[in-house]
Amino acid sequence: MNLNMRVVDMACIILLVVTVAAGGFFLQQNFSRHSSQVKLEKEQLSAQKNSLNLAVAKLAQLESQFREQEDRVLELNKRVPKAPGMGDLLSQLHGLVKQRNITLINFNHKPAQGFERYKLIPVQIVVNGDFLNIYRLIHDLETLNRVLIFEKIMIKKQEGKNLCQATFMASVFQQ
Repeated sequence: MNLNMRVVDMACIILLVVTVAAGGFFLQQNFSRHSSQVKLEKEQLSAQKNSLNLAVAKLAQLESQFREQEDRVLELNKRVPKAPGMGDLLSQLHGLVKQRNITLINFNHKPAQGFERYKLIPVQIVVNGDFLNIYRLIHDLETLNRVLIFEKIMIKKQEGKNLCQATFMASVFQQ
């Protein structure tokens, strides 16, 4: 019986060692799988954090661009009156023409044409004067506190005189 007990004890010890070794192996496999999963999740979180940082930087850039555009639109709205104010434009033109020693021959405008937010008013201006003064008048008109966009400029020299006649086709805007 002594021998049988010894064999049973050895078998139990071997079984215990095998069980502990198998448990340790499975525990190590589980830990290895868990640590690789944690590492993968950390990499994914790092990539998401980088992506989020890029998105935040892009958002800040877009907000800055939006503020710039908003400022430009507000400035443009200041330069585009709600009423056509063609009399005011004619008064400003008359002052500029006198200042540049030019003769205003004709000032015509057509009815407003509607667009999305603004109305476009075609204007025709005809003046006589020295070429350099006409050139300066164009610059003065482009830098008015009102939006005036030239579409066509025709300048021709008058025969027998040292003067030019200029015809401007322009667009004036209103809200």
